[in-house]
Amino acid sequence: MRNDDRCQQSRLDTPGILNLDLNLESRHELVPLLRGLQVLYADQESRRLALEYVRTDVLGKASKNRGRPGLDLWSIVVLAAARLGLDLDYDELQDLAENHRNVRAAMGIGDWQTRTRLDWRLIRDTVCKVTPETLDKINRLIVALGHQRVPEAAERVRIDSFVLGTNIHYPTDIRQTGDALRCLIRHGARLGEVIGSTTLRQHEHLQRRSRSLVLSASRASASHGRGQQQRREQTVRELVDFANDRSNQSLGLLAEAQARMADLDDFARSAALAERSKMMWFLTALAQVADVAKRRLVDGEDIPLADRLFSVFEAHSELIVRGKVPQPVEFGHRILTAEDLAGFIVHYHVMANGRQDRDVATTVTRLLKREYPELQSVSFDRGFHSPENQQRLAELIPEPCLPTTGFKAAAAQNEAASEAWHVARRRHPGIESAIGALQAGNGCTRCRDRTKLGYRRYAALAILSRNLLTLGRIDIAQKEGAVLAGRSRRQAS
Repeated sequence: MRNDDRCQQSRLDTPGILNLDLNLESRHELVPLLRGLQVLYADQESRRLALEYVRTDVLGKASKNRGRPGLDLWSIVVLAAARLGLDLDYDELQDLAENHRNVRAAMGIGDWQTRTRLDWRLIRDTVCKVTPETLDKINRLIVALGHQRVPEAAERVRIDSFVLGTNIHYPTDIRQTGDALRCLIRHGARLGEVIGSTTLRQHEHLQRRSRSLVLSASRASASHGRGQQQRREQTVRELVDFANDRSNQSLGLLAEAQARMADLDDFARSAALAERSKMMWFLTALAQVADVAKRRLVDGEDIPLADRLFSVFEAHSELIVRGKVPQPVEFGHRILTAEDLAGFIVHYHVMANGRQDRDVATTVTRLLKREYPELQSVSFDRGFHSPENQQRLAELIPEPCLPTTGFKAAAAQNEAASEAWHVARRRHPGIESAIGALQAGNGCTRCRDRTKLGYRRYAALAILSRNLLTLGRIDIAQKEGAVLAGRSRRQAS
């Protein structure tokens, strides 16, 4: 059985989310975050829609009145907002939900319920059921509530992109080959144990041999002594030959598993299918990274980036050359963000691999204009410039601010620009402050979730948490005056 919202049922041992005693002289992010949740909860229509969106993802077509007790829908919203609103891992989030009085009251858990325990696996598995699309819908509800308090906020927007890295190590060809080998042997040993095969009975020896070859190849590649190139070629060739042998051995194991699949019971067949699926992925990845290692380090070829795999665990990762100190090269995806006058992130999306800033300037402006017809001014930096963008933006927006490239062209543009253009240009660097807040306070330096879907969910959670913080600060400042919890030194766009 799963409740929609415990806060709807009044309890003697909890004040409820709308009556929380918040310390407005505290500078901790939890105070405006809880106030933002209060604003969302107080608006009945927004709360109803948010819970309906979450119910669709978590329950689907299942009945909420059957099954084991789980987190109620409003608690899922609170925990999802707190995870990246406070930049917590799931262990810290579990401790917060079990021991912080205001968080428990916001979830509808009373002080007398001393036996309430929330396992971090339950929190993780439940929060991860909420899709990025659902988080986007809830984020729009939050922005709409903010625009009710600051009606002119959507008139001016500033846009920029940043890189949210994937959780991978630096992808050298040798280490990539070692990763794929290690995982292929591990899952092959598990598959052999399920089906009763002895093909990989020496898997522990093979793992040690794999580590030894990777270490030798890495040392030979990093050395600078005499004969370094010959040693590197020899060690890499030995590693690639070992990888090819393990690939052939794994193919034989997969064929043996297919032949024995009909003789397995349901539980063993399910486990065998899961291990076979993982083996097939790592077998494919090993073939690609081993081939690239041989072509680059032995044959001396230049491999196009399109043929490279930068992680066998996060295959969607993209190499992004930004040329900025201290990280000129990053691995992840570009996140496009658009901030309005009040500080809300009114639009964001994960850019596809290979897409540059200039490729999306017109598209995102058209989307913003469609959603916010009152939009008057949009500012960009030079990375979005192209002659076509200059022309199209002038047709879409009354006051576009898109600086051109080149010293002479920029000087001519500055001379001919209007006062509104110069004001937008001076205020545009404030978007870097919003990006810095996402990276420093909302975990947007490196994504800690796996898969491309997890990456998109992680980005959506960060944006939702940042907008809740902004909504809470604005509400506190308007109702309580000059208190620390509602204070912000950021300038409007």
